[in-house]
Amino acid sequence: MEMFKRLMLLALVACSPAAFAAGPVPTIMPLSQIQPGQKGIGRTVFSGTRIEEFNVEILGVLENVLGPGDSMILARLEGGPLANTGVIAGMSGSPVFIDGKLIGAVSYGFPFSKETIGGITPIDDMISKTKTLAPRAASTRFSARLGPGGPKLPLDRAAFVAALERPLRPVAADPASLRGSSLPMGLAGASLMPLSLPLTFSGFDPGVFEWAKGFFGGLGFTPVAGASRGSMDAVPSPPLEPGSAVGVSLVDGDFDLSATGTVTHIDGDRVYAFGHPFYNLGPTQFPMTKAYVYSVFPSLYSSFKITAPMEPVGTVDQDRSAAIAGRLGMPPRMIPVEVLLATSRGQARNFHFRVVEDELLSPVLAYVSVLSALQGSERAFGTSTIRVRASLKLSGGREVQLDDLFTEDQPAGQAAALVAAPLGYVMSNDFEPVTVESLKVIASSLESVQSATIQRAWIERSGPIRPGTTLPLRVALRTHRGETRTETIPVAIPANAPEGSYSLLVSDSNAITNLEQREMRQPFIPRDLDQLVRAINSLRRNNHLYARLMRADEGAIVGGEYMQSLPPSVLSVLGSGESGIVPLRTAAIWDADVATDYSLTGSRLISLTVER
Repeated sequence: MEMFKRLMLLALVACSPAAFAAGPVPTIMPLSQIQPGQKGIGRTVFSGTRIEEFNVEILGVLENVLGPGDSMILARLEGGPLANTGVIAGMSGSPVFIDGKLIGAVSYGFPFSKETIGGITPIDDMISKTKTLAPRAASTRFSARLGPGGPKLPLDRAAFVAALERPLRPVAADPASLRGSSLPMGLAGASLMPLSLPLTFSGFDPGVFEWAKGFFGGLGFTPVAGASRGSMDAVPSPPLEPGSAVGVSLVDGDFDLSATGTVTHIDGDRVYAFGHPFYNLGPTQFPMTKAYVYSVFPSLYSSFKITAPMEPVGTVDQDRSAAIAGRLGMPPRMIPVEVLLATSRGQARNFHFRVVEDELLSPVLAYVSVLSALQGSERAFGTSTIRVRASLKLSGGREVQLDDLFTEDQPAGQAAALVAAPLGYVMSNDFEPVTVESLKVIASSLESVQSATIQRAWIERSGPIRPGTTLPLRVALRTHRGETRTETIPVAIPANAPEGSYSLLVSDSNAITNLEQREMRQPFIPRDLDQLVRAINSLRRNNHLYARLMRADEGAIVGGEYMQSLPPSVLSVLGSGESGIVPLRTAAIWDADVATDYSLTGSRLISLTVER
């Protein structure tokens, strides 16, 4: 029993934050004591996990170079591979010491520079600017990029699917612009820019990786293909200390995506790194990992480290202009994602992974991961059809359900966007905090085009149409191969239907959605989270045939909800009230939709007369 207690005590000590922080906390040299000509050493990992030293010569202090009160230490770096590589992407956060005192982190560089001259972020700025615990600013939310006024109700499925095709960049300062990506080549080479962060992709489809290179490269990262965390299980993992390679994990599991930099300073369980923002998101909950460096890839523009993530050691909880910071210990919760795919070749493939829970990054991370699962198992172009069903479970017992069919125009991308976009809508809602408990995707694929057009529609009847009767509506569909299929929809005329003229619309999802949006007349912001979830769940589906029986009548749309066939007294009260009330001139007295095996296009309108 005594031996068991000793073993338990040793295990607790090994798992404590102190086990990761090697050595005493160094003395900090204030910026006022930095002088040109001073010599020092820097520490970073060029290969494996071994920390190596390089020489540093101070050239001076650039005051207010990044803004009022934000100074930068300019220095020449020498040693190791730096003569051939210049300042390396992945060195962000490499600590620099003068006379044993920490002055800051290597974090900036000059592309195309003939000398290895870099910028050092003062350690005082790194510590002071990561102390705040203010909430995430609303200006960085996903909804800010979905158009003015937020999502429209009823939601436009086409716009919903295309939501992730626009860059998800904060409305505030764009880190990509700080890296000089928008500057002409001549000026970019003369600009002191934050070092790019190597962003390692593992398990992703090559076509998706090529898209991701352009997307994430435009955000200031250096996307590279690399190994997953699982491949590092057998590699010895020394304690985390200043100069160690450190990772920020965004996706783990069957797909792995992480950014790599260097640890600058450890104070107890508090870790400071990078010396510039990851994406300047403010408060975050990203897993902090150790990292392994395979090698340094030399480049005339910007050399970078080829890395792989290792085991998680804590949580990055601050992403600020001067540094990222976090705590050693338990990593944060991530969103579990499961993709079950039945391929066109009769194979069943299952993917399990997790993405960080972040309202800005989660949608695009889910998009590239789900797209890799779908596109990596099927061909990206040519005749193809994908049926996808998804369930997004939220806190409070809420659930988003999606079901649709895509064909012809890169269906995998459309399916992945339909699955990922709800994350952006619900996580960025302004009504209440919401936790995404899980995302499950069930998909099936066919190597054929399952599309059809609505060729004609007619009612089969003999004699006048009476209230309370049911009429067979026939709809002729012409498939992609020219074959004709006929669907039958029973049209129920309500028993209380007044006599007169009626219109029967038979349409695809786009036509019925466009009709509702014309009735809405203006963008509408949901009243609460429940209404937003209902709107997402009611998205029209490509493979459904819609029918609506309408007649001229007075009504109104109040708070995004349809109120039809209202008495004149109620209409008068509503008309004198809120400006957000939209009058209706028609009433839908019957609706139906029928699932088909095809992605449908087209519409037909039939005129009917009801007699008593």
